[in-house]
Amino acid sequence: MPSKKTSAPKPAATATKAKTAATANKAKSAGKKMPNFLGLPDKNSSAGNSKVFIVPVPYEATTCYGKGTKNGPKAILEASTELERFDDELWAEPHKIGIHTTEAVSVPKVIRTTEKPFQKITDAIKPYIETDKFPIILGGEHSLTLGAVRACAERYKDLSILQVDAHADLRPEYQDNPYSHASVSYQLYKCLPQPLITQVGIRNISREETEWLEKEHPRVNIFWARQQHKWNFQEIVDTLSDNVYLTVDVDGLDPSIMPATGTPEPGGMSWNQLMELIKLVCVKKNVVAADFVELSPIKGMHAPDFLVAKAVFKLIGYRYALDLGVTKRY
Repeated sequence: MPSKKTSAPKPAATATKAKTAATANKAKSAGKKMPNFLGLPDKNSSAGNSKVFIVPVPYEATTCYGKGTKNGPKAILEASTELERFDDELWAEPHKIGIHTTEAVSVPKVIRTTEKPFQKITDAIKPYIETDKFPIILGGEHSLTLGAVRACAERYKDLSILQVDAHADLRPEYQDNPYSHASVSYQLYKCLPQPLITQVGIRNISREETEWLEKEHPRVNIFWARQQHKWNFQEIVDTLSDNVYLTVDVDGLDPSIMPATGTPEPGGMSWNQLMELIKLVCVKKNVVAADFVELSPIKGMHAPDFLVAKAVFKLIGYRYALDLGVTKRY
């Protein structure tokens, strides 16, 4: 008996299958888990045993000049796997309090008409805030901070923001988008129940922003980079409320140590200044969450990636120094 002749698949059906497969692969890739922070084994990184939750958010939609912030989370996590897990300043191993790295949060592009901007981030962060865990978001561009702060502000009505940045980011909107990374501080100010922002390292601001500051007299404290030789970190931290959200835009650092960012500005903070600030705010205040944003990795240049990974590591140690049994002055 002659075999049945198999008809070739119709072009339309083939195209549909290919499109479906591509969509499935894209979705699988988007939800793929990134490396564990510090490359930790399960016993130090399981969700059930962790106090710290590293949340990668590779969101990029409104970057103005240099691109690549969407690659920031992966670069930071990969660099972290090569860090030493012992902190020679604290004389302790911060990872022992448990550090869980979540799957990346995929965020749709946010525009003027978006009804609930960055809601996926809010939904991802809220459970950690409600259970006294410590989420650290790895960006991604700076606009994503709004989603995390909303989650924190629901619980902490006195929440204030400590912002390390080169730019004030106080425009009501930029390029017809109120949710641009150039407008994030303005949006944060508007969403806080008791608005209070302290900015450190600012050295780029527009006339539009200064007019708003002069007219409205908002509770925005600016510590200008040009005056950093006069900074008193105790005075800076004293401007904040008891509960603090820390946001670090890496362009707040000097480009000599942080060239891997879209809009670098000369005259920024040093590593030691950043560490002193983070240390003191962790000692004096309740830092409820944090983010590190605007890293745009440069191929073949690993130092900036390691810098951010190390900053995250140091933040965890400072935040949980007492839990780690640190009793000496550091």
